[in-house]
Amino acid sequence: MFDDDFGTEAEAIATARLDADLEQAAMDAAGDALYAACDEMGICLHGVVLSVKETPVATPRRYRCKLCREVATQEEFNTSRTASYARLEDAGLL
Repeated sequence: MFDDDFGTEAEAIATARLDADLEQAAMDAAGDALYAACDEMGICLHGVVLSVKETPVATPRRYRCKLCREVATQEEFNTSRTASYARLEDAGLL
């Protein structure tokens, strides 16, 4: 009689939401495991860096990592991050 089956559609939406929630939980767990390994190995991936305001104009701009509080140029952070990923890969964590 009706072309639309609202019960089936609602169930499909609920299933899709549950699948997305499970996928998000798995990604959160993987991220937590990665950061736990980083803490254990003494590694910071420098995910959030902020500009240091007292940087003199004549020198390269300096940034501070919000996580480890290290101050460096963007290039130094990129080099450190690349080396950290290499260490994690060598340890079999990536």
